Amino acid sequence: MLTLPPSDLAHRADLVCVLLRDDLAPAALAVAPAGILRYWPNIAHEGSSTDALADLQGEECYSLTNSQPMGCILATTTSSLMLVTPSTVDGQTALLIKPLKAPQGLLAGIGRRVSSFIFGAMPSQSSEARHLVKVLVEPTEEEDEKYVYVLLRNTLQKWFLEEAGPEKLCGECDLDRSMKEQFHEALWEHGNTFPRHLRAWCIDMQLSANGVAVLMAALNPQVSQQLHYAIGTVDVRNIGSPNDIPVCFTDFTVLRFSEQYTERNEESLLNYKFVLPSVNRRTSFVYGTTKVYCVTPGSNVDDPDVIEFKKDKLLGAGSYEGTPLFFSHVHGIVCVRSVHAPAQDASRAVELLLQDHGSPETNVELRSEAIIDEAFLGRTEPSSEPDSALDTCVSRLGYRLVDDVPAMDPRWAHQHAPGGLGSSSMSLLIHHQLEDKLRAHQLLLNFLKGVGLWQRLYAVTVRGSPMATNLLLQEQAEKLVAAMQLRSLQSQFGGMIDAGIKRVIGARRLSLSTRLTAVDHFYQQVSELDKIFPALFEEEEAKLNKGISPNDELALITEVNAIIVKVLQEVCVFREKEQLLYEAAREISLEFRPWTSVLRDVLCKQHQVTVARAVPVVDEAFDRGRVYQQLCDLADLVLNGYKVQLDSLSHDPGAYEALELQYQQDRKNLIAPLIKANQYERAAALAEKYYDFVSLVEICETTKNKEKLQNYMIQFADQGFPEFVFKWQLDSGRRGELLRQPASQYRNLERFLEGHDSLSWLHAIQLNKRGQAANTLHSLGLREDKYLARKKALLSLSKLAALASGGPPESRADLIKSINKEHELIMYQESLPAAVKEAYCLDPRNMQALGPEELIEMYISQDNTNADEYDFAKALELLSFIADQTRAQTLRMRIWCAAILRNQWEDLNTDDPVSIMPDLLFFRIAELYFSKGSNLAEFLPSLDELLEMPELQDLGTNPTFSFMLGAGYEHMQRVAAC
Repeated sequence: MLTLPPSDLAHRADLVCVLLRDDLAPAALAVAPAGILRYWPNIAHEGSSTDALADLQGEECYSLTNSQPMGCILATTTSSLMLVTPSTVDGQTALLIKPLKAPQGLLAGIGRRVSSFIFGAMPSQSSEARHLVKVLVEPTEEEDEKYVYVLLRNTLQKWFLEEAGPEKLCGECDLDRSMKEQFHEALWEHGNTFPRHLRAWCIDMQLSANGVAVLMAALNPQVSQQLHYAIGTVDVRNIGSPNDIPVCFTDFTVLRFSEQYTERNEESLLNYKFVLPSVNRRTSFVYGTTKVYCVTPGSNVDDPDVIEFKKDKLLGAGSYEGTPLFFSHVHGIVCVRSVHAPAQDASRAVELLLQDHGSPETNVELRSEAIIDEAFLGRTEPSSEPDSALDTCVSRLGYRLVDDVPAMDPRWAHQHAPGGLGSSSMSLLIHHQLEDKLRAHQLLLNFLKGVGLWQRLYAVTVRGSPMATNLLLQEQAEKLVAAMQLRSLQSQFGGMIDAGIKRVIGARRLSLSTRLTAVDHFYQQVSELDKIFPALFEEEEAKLNKGISPNDELALITEVNAIIVKVLQEVCVFREKEQLLYEAAREISLEFRPWTSVLRDVLCKQHQVTVARAVPVVDEAFDRGRVYQQLCDLADLVLNGYKVQLDSLSHDPGAYEALELQYQQDRKNLIAPLIKANQYERAAALAEKYYDFVSLVEICETTKNKEKLQNYMIQFADQGFPEFVFKWQLDSGRRGELLRQPASQYRNLERFLEGHDSLSWLHAIQLNKRGQAANTLHSLGLREDKYLARKKALLSLSKLAALASGGPPESRADLIKSINKEHELIMYQESLPAAVKEAYCLDPRNMQALGPEELIEMYISQDNTNADEYDFAKALELLSFIADQTRAQTLRMRIWCAAILRNQWEDLNTDDPVSIMPDLLFFRIAELYFSKGSNLAEFLPSLDELLEMPELQDLGTNPTFSFMLGAGYEHMQRVAAC
């Protein structure tokens, strides 16, 4: 029994570490909350211990985290960190206590994020204390190096420790804003609240395959007091990145359970913890004091499985070989297994084989279980959700193969895992190691297809988005091909490639030993090969900024271009050649963004650098051709990546349209420099391949090659190129060229001009289709309302075309009748009195085409000061152009009322009404119609109708008006009866 150090405060299990050592008995280290440390070099000798006191300056110890072989990390509740290292000096055991501090001074922490430097220096141990949540230690490839992650309230710190050097605070990121935004988007996006209204806490953290997984809680006080929980993954690789890449959650899943929040219960509600039994699996176990929730982020299960420990209390949790373990007050250690899935499945066996533990007997047992389950794969349906156990295990197995360490290289001996998978290569030479890895990867492919697993694969999360698993395997193989090609260029471009590799390895913050070089590390981790391309660009940019000579600039840029182009072209050849090999066995509708298209920004920047700094200084013909060919190749690589990605988006029109706009813009920017430099053949080759019709037309116009344009119209007829050319000619005002198409394009032109009547009639005349031209011109004439002269000309041309069309007269009688009627309407407008035209600002040469109602109003308006019976007769005649009879009748009564109101009726001499009638406009109009033989009852309204008109209500009460109007009607009726 080991006696803990003395303490006035209660001891905690989090402050005890058991230290396992190869071939030696375990040691132990315990810390009292007040800072007294006790170390046992051998737990079998409880009386042999060493004590020490940590200077905590009143702080309380919070946790002790194993960080062997460097010791343990002691953390206080207010985030102070200390490295405790047991050592033996002259046979005496001692504890070295070293505070971990952030670098001080203006130039300290250059490697940290630029934003931290601008907006405030890194917090150090002397800054305002923050509540500590969790400390995690992540091992690296080197035994004497560790990454340490510290969660302080809602801030995540990343430290780098090495046994022989000082500690480094790589950087820190504030998760508060991102966490609130993710919660708000998932739960309250459609409300009237904002992320800043939320209260949110980070409450636990665990290492995962893609970074660190964080357990969080949040509530929206403006909505309710319901406390929600979520698990999100932070990609810790970006913390402290020299590129200042913002750190955010790569995935975020709100858990399907919640609690009612009260300030009194806040401590217990935020005391939830979680266990991630294996970094290779997504299933987590969130637990409180009496309940365990089994949750799988991203699954569609409505409610999580819940295990209740009634009349019991959970004291802690952990895992062993991927199995979650819970320690309860009553039951002791409790193991949790799933009862929903088969007892074992092949994917689980593969996953466990990937882990570097277990005896040979255990591995044989797992292989046997995998073979048995393989025979019964039909028991379950293939998954249609990303990151299933099978997909995850296959993807990780692929990564293990491409990132495998050389088995026969003694320098990698410390990386060889006992009981793990056999190595994929026995070679000592890098190029042959890569070849062996590719062969091993293809064997994996054959195995998956041979045992029936290939058709069960679906998708895994890659770069934050679901990606078909078969395409991820293809990506892994492509990176091996790229690595082999890059290695083969070493002798030709060794200096630049080595410089790029050093940048990549430097970004990983690896401490290189004398045994392994940067080249060894780079070609071992093939899955990260794509990092070489931005590294090459950064190296190139750094050298260009030093102010080298123009010739050196040209040599540098063409060298980087050659490396990038040769490597990625080899990948594209492999991708096209092996396309069928990696084809999915079932339809998968997911966006595919190849890893080469992820390099799009780097390739576009390299293209811009070449245009801006290499093209202006190149003079010799050979160099000029090489530079322009490299520009062409870079453009081809970018556009090929776009094409592959667009082809995968047929299921998502919105995303397709957005990406297509970006594609079209980049396509224009990439091809335009070649056209500007008169590199028409190279530009045309790209434009033909990627359907850049704008560039094709521009090239043909610039070179005045009409024949080539016509050939393109035939070659790309199915892609709509003829219609594009027609529209371009129309928009640019080249209507003559548009109509002078060869006979082979007549049908396409006719189809295009269906929506352009102003030109289609000319084409119809050209094709001797005069009847069609007459109808089109007639439609144009009817629609023309801007210029009367144009309307008259169109109708005249329509009539001329109709008369020249041949055929029986009755076939065009209706058309001719309609045209004549429109001409009559035009004549009425042309006959408007000059005073009316002047009053309405109508220029006789550019008059607007008016309708019959407008003309009626003009003829009878007060602006027609000299209006007589003939003007009003024209107004009445215009009623025949109004199709709506009700409307025509209303206007008819209005015309007669206007005629009456043209005279003063109140003071007329009633002694001889018949002699007065010729002086009144109303009766003169009636006499005019009567003299033409019109029927009085047809053209003249009844006396009662007139007297009821609202316009005549004031006159209707005048006896003189009533008498004269009635007498006039009586006189006209008597005359008509004779």
